[in-house]
Formats: sequence, C-alpha cells, structure tokens
Amino acid sequence: MELLSALLTITVASIFIYIYSFFINHTTPRNLPPGPRPLPLIGNLHIINLKRPYLTFIELSKVHGSVFSIQMGMMKMVVLTGYEAVKNALVDHAEEFGERANVPIFEKMDKGMGLIFGHGENWKVMRRFTISTLRDFGMGKSTIEDKILEESDHLVQMFQSFQGKPFDDSVSINAAVGNIIVSIALGHRMDYEDPIFLRLLKLTNQNIQLAGSPMISLYNMFPGLIDLFPGSHKTILSNLTEINEFITKTFINHLKELDVDDQRSYIDAFLVKQKLEENNPSTYFHNRNLVSLVRNLFSAGMETTATTIRWGLLIMTKYPEIQGRNKFGPEELY
Repeated sequence: MELLSALLTITVASIFIYIYSFFINHTTPRNLPPGPRPLPLIGNLHIINLKRPYLTFIELSKVHGSVFSIQMGMMKMVVLTGYEAVKNALVDHAEEFGERANVPIFEKMDKGMGLIFGHGENWKVMRRFTISTLRDFGMGKSTIEDKILEESDHLVQMFQSFQGKPFDDSVSINAAVGNIIVSIALGHRMDYEDPIFLRLLKLTNQNIQLAGSPMISLYNMFPGLIDLFPGSHKTILSNLTEINEFITKTFINHLKELDVDDQRSYIDAFLVKQKLEENNPSTYFHNRNLVSLVRNLFSAGMETTATTIRWGLLIMTKYPEIQGRNKFGPEELY
C-alpha cells in the first residue's frame, strides 16, 4: 500500500513538473534576452550565490552579455550589468523603465498604492504631489534646517543622558530621523520616550529587516504556496495592520481640525486636495493612497538616513584624530 502511494505521488509530481515546464516554455516572450537554462520549479536558484548574488550575475554576464535573463523560482527577470547597460535603460530610456516590478510581498502590502511600489498613473500623480508638497514644507530649502538643528539638540541630550556609558544608538538615531519626517507628515515631533512612537519605530524596523529575509525571498518566488504557511510574510502583514491603524487615526484627527488656509503638514495638504477632488470618481486622492504614502515616507526616509548617520558616527569614533581637528584641508576631505 505504501509503495502504491509513493508511486502515485511520484507520478503526480512528474505530471505537474511536465505541465509546468510546458507552460513556462510556451509563455516565454520571444524577445527575452539569453540566459542560463532554468530547471522546473526552482528556475536558476541552483546556480545563484544567495549570499552574494551579484557575483553570480557578473559571471553570467561574461557568458550571456551585459543584458541577460534568469529565473528565480517561477519568476522571470532581466539583469543589466555594467555602466553602459544601466545608463541606457534608466537614463536614455527612463520612461520605458519607470515602472515598478510586481513584487508579491509589496503588492500584498500596498496593492499598487503609495509612492515606493505604486504603479502607472497613480504613481506619477502621487510622485508629483509628494515632491511639490515636501518642497512647500521645506525639503531642500534652508527652512528645514531649523527642524534638523532642533532635533539634533534632542539627540545630543539623549546621548549625554547615558553619561559616557556604552549604549545602542540605533533607537535614538532612528527616532531623531523619524521625527524630521513626522514633523512634516504630521505637523509635530514626538518624544523619544513616547510608547506609541517607540512602537511605530519597532514595527517599521522589523518590517524593513524582514523584507530582506530569505523567507520573504521565498514568498516572492512562490507566493501562492508560501501564503498557506506561517512565517515572516504573516508578521509583516500583522505589523502593517498596526501601523496603518495609527496613520488612519492620525489623519482622521487632522480632518477634524483641517483648515484649508492653514495647512500644517503633508497630511493636511493631501486632505485639502482630497476635498477638492471629492466629486471626481477617478481621483487618486483617497485614503488608501494616503495611508501608503505616509508609511512609505516614514519607513524609506528613516531607515536610509539613520543608517548613513550611524556609519558616520562609527567612522568618527574609529578615527578620533580626524574628528578632533577644527579645520579640514582639501586633502582631508577627498
């Protein structure tokens, strides 16, 4: 009986693999660049250096050229290697390459809304609005400098509170950078000890770390299958629900006190635009976009800047003799 069950399983698996291979081979675009031959189900995963995939891509480019294709699980993708290939695509043909890929975990999170993983016309409208609004609130101008200097004072005071004892600077720096974004998005800063703020920072950092984990990579390759099991993808979506609830509660409070002539924040500006287009059935200024936008600004802006500052502090600590100098000559700056 067990032998029969095993033979049946092998037969079903073989049929599935055959159908899959037939499907893949007959749905491959004719103009897809050359690349290594994929295996059923796993694609080219067996030849990829998972810790340093760029090393594999460099070697493959020597065989297949600067533009080649690979298959990660069931997902086909095109890889560009070298300055000329990347410049030709992203600069010379920026419009054609302006769209974002449909990455399963981010589609699950944002459903094409927001800024980072938005699509099509929605992304273009949100991008234009975000750039103009952030400029209105001081981004790229000297007016933002006052907020940064004020936040720097709070950060220095936090460092001094440890009285020279060792401490983890990640939470403090994330909070300081996050506050610059919060002050623009919400119209005010938050205290470093505020439990809601700390929870928001924790959830955001955890989602960013999980998004780059092997489990999420596996989910992106086999979303339908992995979605049936518990794992990091479930944690990300659970954290996301809590973050969205905070943002929703925040802009509802803003709506109660909204003054068209006195816009205090990014959320206010969005809500004013939403009111202006409330009779437009095809408007992109709806609550789903607002939630995604605020979360995008907070997560993307905080993590990248905070990481840069932490590296800067590490280098300053490693080379105190340079830090101690009052003036830098050209030879020390470059």
